[in-house]
Amino acid sequence: MAPPENIAFLLDAAPRSWSSQEDRHLLLCQELLKRGSRPVLVFTKTLPPEIESRFREAGVQVAAINYAKGVLNYYRELGQLQNKFQITTFHIIFFDYFSPVCWLARIRGIKHIIYEMQNGGVFTAQSWKKALLHLRNRLATSPISKIIAISDYIKGQLIVAGVDESKIVVRHLGIDTQRFKPNPEARKRLAAEYDFGAGDLVLSTVSYLKPIKNPQVIVEACGLLATRKVSFRLFVAGDGEMLAELQELSHRLNIADRIIWLGLVPDPSALLQASDLFLLTTIGEAFGLVLAEAMACGVPIVGARSGGIAEVVEDRKTGLLVPPLDPTALANGIQHLGADVALRRAMGVAGRERVQENFTVEAAVDNTIRVYQSLEIV
Repeated sequence: MAPPENIAFLLDAAPRSWSSQEDRHLLLCQELLKRGSRPVLVFTKTLPPEIESRFREAGVQVAAINYAKGVLNYYRELGQLQNKFQITTFHIIFFDYFSPVCWLARIRGIKHIIYEMQNGGVFTAQSWKKALLHLRNRLATSPISKIIAISDYIKGQLIVAGVDESKIVVRHLGIDTQRFKPNPEARKRLAAEYDFGAGDLVLSTVSYLKPIKNPQVIVEACGLLATRKVSFRLFVAGDGEMLAELQELSHRLNIADRIIWLGLVPDPSALLQASDLFLLTTIGEAFGLVLAEAMACGVPIVGARSGGIAEVVEDRKTGLLVPPLDPTALANGIQHLGADVALRRAMGVAGRERVQENFTVEAAVDNTIRVYQSLEIV
């Protein structure tokens, strides 16, 4: 049997805090190290010291190459990386599947190129534009050995976009169920910090505040809840371009005093543990890692029936799925579960069980290793 190949992960990202994505990257690299491979994580920027040191202390090499500095520069630095670490396989994550990165790797003579599709959205092109995009996408993905789709929804979107189905394998994301778990004390601490009552319904969302996530639907639904005399507090963890717009909307709906804007929360576990319901309204969500995190904490979901959300959330068992972009439907779902404590508890238990059975970080790593094995990389 041939020795394991050395893998470089090309990540179009530079995390500001340690998340479930980093949990998976670390565990996967540790598994590769055990098998004799030397993995390298390549980010777009130098990481915060506490994140980089955590990887390095585990024996994982870390590098930075910024694609934004230009294709030629990226190509040149890829070559230097390839030579320094004797890289024979690239695992590309977060880049668009039609970006030139896959071809840059092929031109550099990389033997195996794996692309992981984590970007959400909806392919809507028709007629001649669809035909042109199909041609572009087939050409862009032709150097790729295997494509990992993080949900069946994403696999479907890739196929609709003209990508070769025979290259695609579905492998869900996963989370650390020891880090994300129920904690009855979390609500008491949150209530003491933000001064709300035992009868208030605690709602939360963790999301980038940008249009694809549709956070305005959550704010509008909360405006409806207020007119129905539902007592609630909404905690919004995340930052982004829509923050000022959303805050203005909350004032127009007279609910500004019921929404707490937390900004970037490095570790959302305590917030999730304190929540009664978790909300997500994305159109074309690729998977929804935060859904699994909330469910692992025993929190039911009220979310849009769109994209990968329906694969993570089992409707009427671990939460409620409602039509997308419909504040009234979202408010109805929140109000229904908010009034039924027993149902929320049952959904919380079922949600944690679903995560433990399907969406653990260990399962995600094992299934990634299986993809590598299919290519005889490890």
